[in-house]
Amino acid sequence: MTIACTKCDGDGSLYTSRYGGNDPDVWRTGECPECKGSGHQVCDTRGCEELAVGFNEDGEALCEDCLFQWAQAYGDEP
Repeated sequence: MTIACTKCDGDGSLYTSRYGGNDPDVWRTGECPECKGSGHQVCDTRGCEELAVGFNEDGEALCEDCLFQWAQAYGDEP
């Protein structure tokens, strides 16, 4: 299970409106640059392009491998 992109809310596209708010006149402005149109959040670890599956305590979205490494390094210590 992956996390929806935080920039486009999982839609994969960005939209704009002339007046903002509840304006019904909304149109697509293009593909979301963060998720490249997939709608899935990408891991926040520098250089990692895997899909994020969870968040660490700092609020960073991490893939399964990076989340495991983070938990081993910074997780609950006795």
